[in-house]
Amino acid sequence: MKRTFLAVFALIFVFTVNGFAQKPADDKKAVLDIVNKLFDEMAAANAAGIIETGTPENQLVAIQKMRDGKSRISVIGNEAFSKFFTKPGGIEEVMPDPKVEVDGDWAMVWGRYVFWAEGKLSHCGINQFNLVRTDAGWKIANGASTMDPGGCTEKEKALKPSPKK
Repeated sequence: MKRTFLAVFALIFVFTVNGFAQKPADDKKAVLDIVNKLFDEMAAANAAGIIETGTPENQLVAIQKMRDGKSRISVIGNEAFSKFFTKPGGIEEVMPDPKVEVDGDWAMVWGRYVFWAEGKLSHCGINQFNLVRTDAGWKIANGASTMDPGGCTEKEKALKPSPKK
């Protein structure tokens, strides 16, 4: 009887520990999937899909390096941001090595990104997205991006956009 109890207890312990260990990894994947979905919807020029990845209050702060060396800072709401993408397949954005942090119902994805327009390298920079867990799943609450046409590393310049499907 004692052996049976210990065996059952051990199995419950293993499944419980596995369940707790699995959740953060699942959350990290789910969070990163939302950011990649945003990039996919941008490439598809799907305004509704872009808006769907965020909360209604979602906004982006863009810090754009200008030719004169100064920076222009813009705060762009979810709907206005979605209107920047009007030609399917005209752009591609990737984050080659994103970092993901999750703490309960909040998450952050950040890292360098590369942006191509019409198959040509346009600019690089850093993206940072804050996400929140909602009843509908993870959503982007806000983000910030630097945009520097001359700021791509040699490694980023060597990357190529995905072949057209």
